[in-house]
This record gives sequence, structure tokens and C-alpha cells, in this order.
Amino acid sequence: MPHQTEQPGADGQTGWNWLTHPPGLRTLAALLESTCGETLRQPRPQFGLAGISLETDEGSVTVQEELVLDAPFGRLLRFRAGALNAPPLLLVAPMSGHAAAQLRDTVLGLLPHYQVHVTDWADARDVPLSAGAFGMDDYIDYLLRFMRAIGPGAHLVAICQSCVPALAAAALLAEDDDAAQARSLTLMAGPIDARINPSPVNRFATGAPLDWFEDELISVVPAPLPGAGRRVYGGAMQLVASVGMEQRRRLTSVAAGLADPLVFWRAMLELGSVMPRQQPVLDLAAEFYLDNLHEVFQRCALARGVLRHRGRPVRPERMRHGTLLTVEAVSDEICGAGQTRAAHALCTGLPAAAKRHLDVEGATHRDVFSGTCWREQVLPELHRMLASLPPKARRASA
Repeated sequence: MPHQTEQPGADGQTGWNWLTHPPGLRTLAALLESTCGETLRQPRPQFGLAGISLETDEGSVTVQEELVLDAPFGRLLRFRAGALNAPPLLLVAPMSGHAAAQLRDTVLGLLPHYQVHVTDWADARDVPLSAGAFGMDDYIDYLLRFMRAIGPGAHLVAICQSCVPALAAAALLAEDDDAAQARSLTLMAGPIDARINPSPVNRFATGAPLDWFEDELISVVPAPLPGAGRRVYGGAMQLVASVGMEQRRRLTSVAAGLADPLVFWRAMLELGSVMPRQQPVLDLAAEFYLDNLHEVFQRCALARGVLRHRGRPVRPERMRHGTLLTVEAVSDEICGAGQTRAAHALCTGLPAAAKRHLDVEGATHRDVFSGTCWREQVLPELHRMLASLPPKARRASA
């Protein structure tokens, strides 16, 4: 399908829509927190993979889970099954308000072919103020640190939100000819260029000035939680904000309630409940949320060639070795068609033969890394891509 590109205005915005950015979000988030706080605060899901048996061509193997590195805003976990010399792979979980355990099916599919390392991001409400701030630069720093902890020859797989910082980290390591540079890079359903076929998520992110998001969506972690005093994009607020995106087509029917935020949100709740139904949500550090919003969606900095990491330009074109695989869901409701594939145009240093793209038929956003579409379409293509590496490169990653 043809790509439709929506260009932000001079101030980085495409317009301010009060129907999708209404007043009263703080009020509803506080109400949700007070009525569903215990649900929001329930223990975060765990992978639950350690000790389970997997049937392979070589017989039954047992999954082992190890903690490789522990840092305030995230841990590096390693899952192994089968051969101890299996190629290392870093799976970068999105920092999007859900625990990394949502990638359990992804990890299972990759085992036992690889030693699967996973970024297990912390809940910002549990990180003391003494740990400092956490913004986009810090996120990229963590990826660089994790890749170096894994060592040479690791494959890098990023999902959703993590695609932009993962590509940035890969580019920085490649430019420095770092021994830890990625052997291959796979980007799945991520907004490399959010201007292309903008989704409701993109329009929400560009529909108001950055100050609006900071003033309306950012709160402070209360005592006695470990992160008391830290500014966050809270779990309750994430659920509230999602209503505007999910119900944007019906908002006009309750527009009269704009004069009274409580009336407006009562009508919104009748249209689509925001009560948590699946798993607890995690608070995001305010610095990261606002940086990601500004750099990825409002400025589209990586796609425009103006992204910097601690003042240093990020140059994907400096990647000259390895392979690139991009994956998109045909019916993705979050990441528009072409947004991830845009990485091909940025990675000009890679030959055409080293770049592949997969459109996943019958798939929505989550299907690219979980369920039947992941197992039957994405995983086989990923295996084929890595198997296409030259023999010398495969030995280097073993």
C-alpha cells in the first residue's frame, strides 16, 4: 500500500485536538488509582521459564535463568537451554508500561537455538530518587552496557518502542568498531519513522505541545513506595490516556462533557472501560516518557538524521557489517505500515542483500512477537536470516 506521510509543523506538532487531548485526565487517573490501586500494584508477572523442559530434535532440555547484570532501571537476564555455546541474542523489551514477561512466548520461540538475554526494565515507582534520572540517553547507555556485558557476536532483536534506541545503540557500536557491535539487527513493529501512515498512537503523540503532556500526564510517586518523589508517567495515567486513543471515533458523542471533566470521563468510561483486565502496568520515568515522545514521535529525529546521544550524532549509515531484518504486522493498530521498514533507507552502509523485510499476514501489533503468527511466520524468517550469515560470522557468534 502507498505510504502516507504526515509532516509535523514548525513547532513539531500536527495540531492540537481537544477531543483527543481533553481536560480531566489527572482527575480520572486519581480516581482509577484510588479504586483500583491494589490491582495496579499487584506483583509484576514473571517469565516462569526456569526449570521447564523443552522438546528438541536432540531430546528434552531444561531452561536455565540467570541474572547477568543488575542496574537500578533494568536487569539483564539470560535464558539458556541446550548447547552452552549457542549464539547470544539480546531481546530488547519495550519500555511501554508492561513487564518484560509479556515476551515469554518470544523467548520460548528463540530457545534453545540461542542464549536469549532480555532487558527486564524496572518499575520507575520502585527506583529511589538517589538512582538519578532516566531519559532516552540513559536508555541507550543501558543497551550499550548490556551488549558489552554479553560480548562479541550477539544478535540484537528489538520490539515496538525499543526499536529506535536499539538502532541507535547498534549504530554507535558499529561506528566505533566496538567488539560488542551487533552481528545482526532485527526490528519488529517499531516507529523508526512515525511520519509514515500515522496511527492513532502517532496522532495522540503529536496532537498537543510537549508541555501539555508534561503538565497533564506526569505525576509524582507517593510515599511509602521506594521511588517516592520521582516524576513518572504512571500506570493509572497510561490506562486513562489509552481511552482517548481507543475511543477517538466516538469522542464527538460525549464532546458536550468537555465543560465538566467528570461528566466527560463518566461518559468515556461507559464507552470503553479502562479498568485493568490483563496485567499490572508499570510506571515510566518522566524523563524517558517525554524524551521518547519528543524525539521519536514529534521530531522523528532518527528518521530525519538529527538524533543525538549525549551530543553525539547517531549515524545508522555507519553500520557496514551484519544483517538487518524488519518486521511489520499487516493489520498493526499501533505502528503504521512502513514505519519500521524505514530503517532500510537509513542503513545505507549495509548492502541490499543483507537487508530483508517481512509483512506478517493476518497479524495485529502483538502478533508479531507472540502467538501463531510469531511462531509460524516471524520466527522461521528470523532463523533464515541468521542462517544466511557467512560461516565465519556464525563461528564468531558461537
